[in-house]
Amino acid sequence: MPTVMGMPALRLRSMTAADLGLVRAWMTEPHVAKWYLSGSTIEEEIADLEKCVTGKEPTHALVVVQDGRDIGWCQWYRCTDYPEHAEAVDAEPNDIGLDYALGDPTRIGRGVGTALIGVLVAHIRQRHPGAGLIADPEAANRASRRALEKNGFVLQGERAMASERTDAPVAIYRLPPSPV
Repeated sequence: MPTVMGMPALRLRSMTAADLGLVRAWMTEPHVAKWYLSGSTIEEEIADLEKCVTGKEPTHALVVVQDGRDIGWCQWYRCTDYPEHAEAVDAEPNDIGLDYALGDPTRIGRGVGTALIGVLVAHIRQRHPGAGLIADPEAANRASRRALEKNGFVLQGERAMASERTDAPVAIYRLPPSPV
């Protein structure tokens, strides 16, 4: 398998209902729970993902695989499918939102998160080359912010948003569309 930054390359596969147990386990990991459960519960997060994998929500949920092992998950969605959130992040009409998490604690602090964002950007751009990309991690999540910045995302602002489950401010990042 080809390598990325000296590590086995990452690939993405569609999440299925069978993956929800693994995602549930990852959400109990302190490095995930700190950010994903600060204003939510595991049950709420899993219920949201279940809607995605069953087609009841228009978000595309994916599992991140490295060297044959599931190590995390990510998702992307057209911002226009979630108008309240799109307005809160000042999304442009063709923007795509994205979220990501490394569930496997052995992958933290090794550049895998940065690589994950790069693979997710490529995945989305292959499907929507003219789209800008939006990510909005909690403002205090320095590791996530650094990984976005290493992938060319630019900070648009920081603020609390009514569309989020927490009152903590988020850092809104945008990657402009690729030049055509």
